[in-house]
Amino acid sequence: MKKFWLDVILLALFIAELSFHYLPKILHEILGVAMLAAIVVHVAINFRRFKALFSHVTPRKFFSIEVDAALIIAVLIISFTGVCMSNHLFPDAVSSELRRNMTLHNLHTATPYIMMILIGAHVGLHAQELRQRFSIVDKIFRAAIVTLAAIGLGGLFLNRFLSRILMKHIFATPATDLPAPLFAILILGGVIFFALITFLADKKFFRHQKLFGGSS
Repeated sequence: MKKFWLDVILLALFIAELSFHYLPKILHEILGVAMLAAIVVHVAINFRRFKALFSHVTPRKFFSIEVDAALIIAVLIISFTGVCMSNHLFPDAVSSELRRNMTLHNLHTATPYIMMILIGAHVGLHAQELRQRFSIVDKIFRAAIVTLAAIGLGGLFLNRFLSRILMKHIFATPATDLPAPLFAILILGGVIFFALITFLADKKFFRHQKLFGGSS
């Protein structure tokens, strides 16, 4: 149960960080540090499971290793570039020249959207565990997942997702013109969209299970 709530907190922090347009800059930095701390705890708690992936490696395990490794790299990039751009918590950590570097700035804004794909893939690979937790309200759970995934797909277009991951300099989008709660739902939906895509691929290529559970 503690692991589940830690995962919920991590997702909430990720959504809050991507919603930085609506937050004071100092709060964005504080939440970034909190998210990094939560990630460290998450990795420590699940280290044995990660280590087990290297035992009798299957194509599915190899894919999971790639996703987890890419997530770690993304976190390191965001953390480093975040420190470089910090105006409040780490104002003197780097030189002014490095602070003004546009490549680092673009990396800091693009990597979280790449991370959205990776988090979705990570969640999708553990979809069966999540489904079991909500088995009591299975039909509602399935309807909510499909609805949020559809909303998330629309949100990718509204938020100019492709341009963002290509490191184009973007600040405002049609999505950022929406109220903060709606923007947060779009981000959540985006994660769920990629989780659903991963789950379907997992079903087809690895597990051969029916959608949302069962065996074929």
